[in-house]
Amino acid sequence: MTIYLYGKIVHLSTNYIILDHNGEGQLIYVAQIERFKIGDVRKIFISQIINEYNKVTYGFDNFKEMVVFEDLITLQGIGPKTAISILNAGWENIISYIASSNKEELTKIPYVSSKIANAILFSFKDKYAKFLSKINNEDLERFNKTIKTNQSLKEFEDTMRMLGFKPSQIKLALDNMEITNNIEESVENAIQIISKKQNETRIQS
Repeated sequence: MTIYLYGKIVHLSTNYIILDHNGEGQLIYVAQIERFKIGDVRKIFISQIINEYNKVTYGFDNFKEMVVFEDLITLQGIGPKTAISILNAGWENIISYIASSNKEELTKIPYVSSKIANAILFSFKDKYAKFLSKINNEDLERFNKTIKTNQSLKEFEDTMRMLGFKPSQIKLALDNMEITNNIEESVENAIQIISKKQNETRIQS
């Protein structure tokens, strides 16, 4: 059983990457595509879903994220695509929501109905609460910091979409800046980056 692949990311789409692994191009569906950059050489944890019709590979930044994915797809009503959609909220956030029985936040996630949220909480609340209780203070601080970063990223992307920017423009900004807790400042920086790129394109043409 293959747990991870190591290679170079040679292509990005809206929801998948192509990884050059030993000279072969592996198409891998991932959550939070903004975490992956063309040219990165890295380890991608994988879960392969095989049926009589096809074989689809899903990729993860780390082992814990893969475990959350595999937990989710054991539940009735949650297929791999829905699980990946859930993980777009950030695996750290998902663990936190489940461990604290935060059904309200879970049901804000696309495709997560009240029924599915109840099933998730019933099945994994104790497991994830136990996981968080075992994290040492340093790791817990890093975990909580990542949650805040994910929340800021989501707020930033929502704001940019509301302002009418295209996904490609938002990705351009994210590739060239760091998101801070000051969303207004982050949006201003992003607009400057996008405007600069548009001016450069205009000059070249």
